Amino acid sequence: MIIGLALGTVIGVGLAVAFWGFFPPRKPLNIRLNELEQFDDSHNSKSILRHRLGSVAAKLSWHGGSRRHRVERDLRIVGQSAEEMAVTKLVMLLLGVGLPIGVWIISWLGHVWISPTLVATASLLTGGLLFVVPDLSLRERARNRHRELLQQISVYLDLVSLHLAGGAGLDRALEESAAQGMAWGFVEFKRVLAQAKLTNESPWTAFEKLGQELGSPELEELGSWLFLAGYSGSRVRSSLQIKARGLRERALHEAETRAQQATERMSLPVVLMFSGFLGLIGYPALAALTSA
Repeated sequence: MIIGLALGTVIGVGLAVAFWGFFPPRKPLNIRLNELEQFDDSHNSKSILRHRLGSVAAKLSWHGGSRRHRVERDLRIVGQSAEEMAVTKLVMLLLGVGLPIGVWIISWLGHVWISPTLVATASLLTGGLLFVVPDLSLRERARNRHRELLQQISVYLDLVSLHLAGGAGLDRALEESAAQGMAWGFVEFKRVLAQAKLTNESPWTAFEKLGQELGSPELEELGSWLFLAGYSGSRVRSSLQIKARGLRERALHEAETRAQQATERMSLPVVLMFSGFLGLIGYPALAALTSA
């Protein structure tokens, strides 16, 4: 009993410390400002060491191919570097491998025998499972960012149509509309338009490149449409409104689909709970019949 409580306490404390390490609390603003003012070479050396370690881990984690391209694109859209992702995967792997070994050491100190084969198998399984957890988290965050981007493109097109209705030109409407929002999508729009202006590049080319970087077909379609609008003189304003409405309807349809899928997934726990409730009610009668 005491050994079980001790093992449970140690495991719980270890998980709490690991969670606090991966998701640390935000520091107050005054502490952050003091860190900026007291920036020294030791902090710089730690950053360089972490960057080198992350570079090595990234080379070992992704060898190439389509998976590397997809991971780099997901990292780009969530704003995370490959080095940070690789270090996270390495830490999770070490945590998964070391957790059963730590339990085995504590049990050995408490004179409880656990088979080393079982410990090795558990270490491999937990290490492999925790190693893929950052990939799953990255993929889910990238999906959420894509959904946000779809809504932000729709709002952006509405703003562009309003500026065009006010008499602004297409280039000016694109720049002023991008400056109206503070979301990450608007920041990307503003950045690529400013770069295109500095390099004397067309806005549609900038949007096509951004769509390829983020893996967004909607941005690539927007770049192609802007190319046609800039050269063929098509009805820009009405086309913008139609495209924005289509994006909103698509986002709404995807939200409804996700809600229906979540409802279907919730049906299984409800059935299991109801089955357990029926079993709990019917067990006394069944036990009385079998004992009679």
